[in-house]
Amino acid sequence: MFFSKDRSNERYYDNIFPIIDACKKDSDPNKINGTVGSLYGEDEIIITYKTVFNCFRNLNNETMASYASGSFGNVEFNKAISKFALENKINNYRLIPSPGGTGALYLGFNISLSKGDTILIPETAWENYSNMAHEKGLIPIYYDIYNLDELFKKLESLEKIFLVTNSPCQNPCGHSYKYDEWKRIIDYLNNCDKEAIILNDVAYIEYEFDEDKKKYFELFNNLNDNVLVLIAYSCSKSFSYYGFRLGALFVVGKNNDILDLYINQCTKKARTTYSNVNNGAMYSIIDLVNNHLDEYHKEKEEYLKLLKERVELFLKEADENNLVYFPYDSGFFVTLKFENNEIRDDIFNLFKAEHLYFIKVYRGIRIGLCSIPVRKIKGLAKRLKDIMSTYNK
Repeated sequence: MFFSKDRSNERYYDNIFPIIDACKKDSDPNKINGTVGSLYGEDEIIITYKTVFNCFRNLNNETMASYASGSFGNVEFNKAISKFALENKINNYRLIPSPGGTGALYLGFNISLSKGDTILIPETAWENYSNMAHEKGLIPIYYDIYNLDELFKKLESLEKIFLVTNSPCQNPCGHSYKYDEWKRIIDYLNNCDKEAIILNDVAYIEYEFDEDKKKYFELFNNLNDNVLVLIAYSCSKSFSYYGFRLGALFVVGKNNDILDLYINQCTKKARTTYSNVNNGAMYSIIDLVNNHLDEYHKEKEEYLKLLKERVELFLKEADENNLVYFPYDSGFFVTLKFENNEIRDDIFNLFKAEHLYFIKVYRGIRIGLCSIPVRKIKGLAKRLKDIMSTYNK
């Protein structure tokens, strides 16, 4: 009664926002807030790029208040975000703006998949992949991001491949596929003799420490007819534009007719769900990319150094205290690794009782080093180890 037959009657419980709210209500000045998926300064206040917001403030009210020119975005923004995100490394693509990286993922899930289809999702991953899959009525198969051979075995049994990858800077593990690993993935898909779609979520790509972080995009210029690549890009992370909800879905392939039709279908889906995206945010990015890019890169470099300082300190002390964590390359998060979720839950509650707030993930506890100042990271690993040593179950 009152609900779609396709809708589960199980209540939805978000894993992230309740613990964020609990942390906000905790008045202990020494609490650790490792829940946040945004970059914070040493003052524990969200970082906002001055260059980006100056561009926004320079817009007139009419531009900020106006609808965007259609669900497909406007030509100037499409050019600007392509130049910035792809760095001229991909030859044949189409794109559509989206409400954040999540909106780009939503489009990919909905245009490519039908109820009952199979989707491959990283085993330890951002919870929303699974939520979106269940909302769409998909069948998720989970794979180990550190074992490509195991992944390929799982792909062999499928009639159609839809593979979600979150690399570089995977949330929550901080894993990034190397160029050679990307080449193995693309080579496999090119030769698998079945329809294959790879959705590459690059939400955190601008925080990859490797300067040549986008070189693997060049591999997407050599796709066979059976392969389509979707790139979900987030302006939220790249420009500290979290609440403005702006991103883009890039569709990469060999067949221009397929690319045009794909974007056409995305446009229809956008028009019938969220209509279009934030016009002012798009125009500020146009100004930034065309006129202030050097200033932005200089500003971002300072924040990258800060992030790297935090990570290096934590990992050094984590190793000294024999903490077990998922192998890390780059990004906002380091995730402690546990044998099972029961142990994880118990340890999580011990941390919370000591005013240490993190996020639970599959067989792990995600620590958002992006939001913890250096002074609170120093000694944190030992503190975590001491708390864990009291656990006897």
